[in-house]
Amino acid sequence: MPFPPLTITAAAGPGTELLALSGEIDLATSHLLVDAIDAAIAAGAATVVLDFAEVTFVNSTGLGAMVAATKRLRLAGGDLVLRHFRGIPASALATTGLDRFFTIDS
Repeated sequence: MPFPPLTITAAAGPGTELLALSGEIDLATSHLLVDAIDAAIAAGAATVVLDFAEVTFVNSTGLGAMVAATKRLRLAGGDLVLRHFRGIPASALATTGLDRFFTIDS
């Protein structure tokens, strides 16, 4: 049975881009997340909000992509914000200690 693909729906606001995510973020899909974040930054977003309401799984590849994006945004005076971050993805963050690194907006 194939894993659910990652789908990303973008909505731009002044200086901010909301990326609503659905599915799994892993080795096979993390490049889609990186591309969407890069596109948001290129479009002028200082803050990128990732809505995890429909995300079912995040592995270390996905976490690594989010860490790299957060560092890039913070160096430019912005931030990466995780919204609706709970369940399995939140457990992965707590296990690694990255819950203290990211800005999390329940």
